[in-house]
Amino acid sequence: MRSFIVEKKHKLSDIKYDHFGTQVTNTKTEYCCRGLIVTSCFLFVCASAVICVALYQNGMWGNSHISDISGSLQSRVAERVISCYYNMPSEHATDELMPSGINPNLCTHINLAFAQVVSNEIRLEPHQYRTIIEMVKLKHTNPDLKILVSVGGAGTDKGFPDMVLNHKSRKTFIKSVKYLLRNHSLDGIDLDWEFPALHNALGGGRERQHFSQLLREIRMEYIREKRDYILTVAAAAPQAIVDVSYDVDQLNMYVDYVNIMTYDFHSFTKYTPFTGLNSPLYQRSTEQLYLATLNINYTIHLYLDKGLDRNKIIVGIPTYGHTFSLVNVDNHQVNSPASGFGSLGSLGFINFPDVCAFVTNTENVTITRDNEAKVSYLYKNKEWVSYEDPQSVMEKAKFIIENKLGGAMIYSLNADDYKGECRGAVARAGVAGFPLAKIVSKTLKSHISSSEQNMSLVQRRGH
Repeated sequence: MRSFIVEKKHKLSDIKYDHFGTQVTNTKTEYCCRGLIVTSCFLFVCASAVICVALYQNGMWGNSHISDISGSLQSRVAERVISCYYNMPSEHATDELMPSGINPNLCTHINLAFAQVVSNEIRLEPHQYRTIIEMVKLKHTNPDLKILVSVGGAGTDKGFPDMVLNHKSRKTFIKSVKYLLRNHSLDGIDLDWEFPALHNALGGGRERQHFSQLLREIRMEYIREKRDYILTVAAAAPQAIVDVSYDVDQLNMYVDYVNIMTYDFHSFTKYTPFTGLNSPLYQRSTEQLYLATLNINYTIHLYLDKGLDRNKIIVGIPTYGHTFSLVNVDNHQVNSPASGFGSLGSLGFINFPDVCAFVTNTENVTITRDNEAKVSYLYKNKEWVSYEDPQSVMEKAKFIIENKLGGAMIYSLNADDYKGECRGAVARAGVAGFPLAKIVSKTLKSHISSSEQNMSLVQRRGH
C-alpha cells in the first residue's frame, strides 16, 4: 500500500516566533495537515478492510476459513458414525467377502482398504477399481451411505514420508485424491499412516508438522472447489505414539472425525512374551504404570485432554482377536508367559468365525470373562485367545453413548461372521451375518432413535 505524504509549504507571513525565538506553526495550517493525515488513515483502513473481505471470500487468507471449517465439520458429525473397514478382495478371490455380501444399511461409512502412496500419488490395482465400482452401487439402496478409500494401513504406508515432505509433493497427492473421488463417485478419503514421525529419526517432528500441513491443504482444496468431501484419519491409541505423531489440535481443525485404533493393545512379540487382552475397555486393577494406559478408556480421555472434540472421536472396535501359545498350561491367566503365537488363525490374528468354530468343535474349552476390562478370553491346553463377543462389543457401544462420543469404527467387516455360521457359546441367538457389527450398529442407532423420541416429546410438552 503506497503511503500518503503531505508536504507543507509555508509563506513568510505564516511564520511566527514566540518571545524565546522559537518558530510557531500557523494553527490553521496545522489543522489542515492533521485533517489530511486523518483522512488518509481512514482511506487506508477502508481499503484494507475491502481487501481482507475479498481475500476471505476467495479463500486466499491463511486462516480465513477456520471458523467455517469448524462449524461445517461439527454439523457433519451430528449423528453417530458407524465406520466400517472393508478389506478389498484379492484379484482372484473365491471365498472372500464380496461387495454384494454387505448390507448397505449396516454402516454409515465404509472405508475401502487399502490404497497405497506411490510416487506421491494414490495407487490402486485394477481389481481394486472394480471393487470400488461394485461398492458404490450399494448407494443405490442406501443413498446416505458414504464410501471412502483408506490410504495406507499397516505395510502399505511407505510412500507417506516422501509425499508429505514438501508442498510440491503434497500438491501432487492432493491432485490424485481429487481425481479419484471425482471420477469414481466416492465421498472422501481416510488417511491411515502408521505412524508419522515414529520410524523416521531424521524427519522427526517435521513429519508430524508435514502431516498436519497435508490435512490443512486437503481441507482447503475441498473448500476451494466447494466439494463436500470427507477427510478422516486412522490414529494410534498408545500415548507413546500419540505424543510423537499428531498435532491433535490440527486433527480437530481439519478432519471430519478420527478413527482411533483402540485395539492391538496386547499381542505376542519378543518384547511382550505374555498373554494380554486385544481391546480392553478399562484398566484391570492389577495393572500399573504403562500397562494401566493400555485400554480404551485411557486412550479416549487422552485425546479429550489434548483437545479433540467428543463428536470427532470414533472408537475402534475389532472383530478379530489375538492368539498366544502358553509356556505352562496350568498358568493361563492374563499376563501369563507365552512362547509365541497360537496355532489358531494366522500369525497371531484370529477372525471371529474361527473363534466360534474352535469353541463349537473343541471339548473342554474354558471361557473367562474379565469383568474389569469387559472382554473375554479362552484357553485350552496351550491355546490362549483374546477375542470379542456380542457382549463385549455391546459394552463398547454403551461406552460410546455414555461418553457422548462420535461413534464406532469396526475393523473389519471381513473378520466378522459375515456368513452367519457362528453357533454355540460365543454366538448370540437371533443374530446371523455380521453379528458383532450388527450389535454395535443396533445399539448406537437405537439410542439415537430413543433420543430423538425424547426430544420430540419434550418439544410437544413445551407447546
